[in-house]
Amino acid sequence: MSAFFQRKRTAKGFGVHSPFAFYFITKIINEKLPYNAYFDIENHLSNRNINPKEICETHYLSFRLVNYFHPKNILEIGSEKGINTLFLTASSKKTTCVGVESDPDKIAVAQKLLSHKKDQITIRNTIPSGTFDAIFFNLNYELPKNTNVTEILIEHSNDRTFWMMTNIDRNKATKSIWKKIKDDERARLTFDKKHLGIVILNSNYYKLNYLI
Repeated sequence: MSAFFQRKRTAKGFGVHSPFAFYFITKIINEKLPYNAYFDIENHLSNRNINPKEICETHYLSFRLVNYFHPKNILEIGSEKGINTLFLTASSKKTTCVGVESDPDKIAVAQKLLSHKKDQITIRNTIPSGTFDAIFFNLNYELPKNTNVTEILIEHSNDRTFWMMTNIDRNKATKSIWKKIKDDERARLTFDKKHLGIVILNSNYYKLNYLI
């Protein structure tokens, strides 16, 4: 079966025997219902002269993941202008997020966009120490050459951490990073959505990779 047809089948839950994976794919990853937070963020962007059309499905999925797993603290590597950061912190005022961005112009935009959430969000230009309940990694963010991305993610994770990797299909390097993560035994469940990937580290699950 081609990868295209495998993705179509799995996205609808066909052939997915794990109750958790079936629910996660059909009710979280592929959910289409709107949330009030989506409209609130659109209005917030408009009020700050940012086109709401910059919002994409990846941002909505970020919200759904956080809304489902309820992480207390989030690390976002490659936070750019802070649009996705808004979605990461929209479901709970108790959620904190550290955004990492190296572009000073993007940092300046993010600081203005997120100024109303100073108690929740910190923007910095280096990856902090410590562990997080969720890590969102935009692979447009370039780490130093020969960086072992998997080990950095593991170093900042606990057994219950989940990851979302975006722009995994950008080039050969990002595809290689994603393949290494999928092949790693510590990445117990992976969900490959072609342009993004989700990883569940919980060691209670058997090692499985899903194309969706």
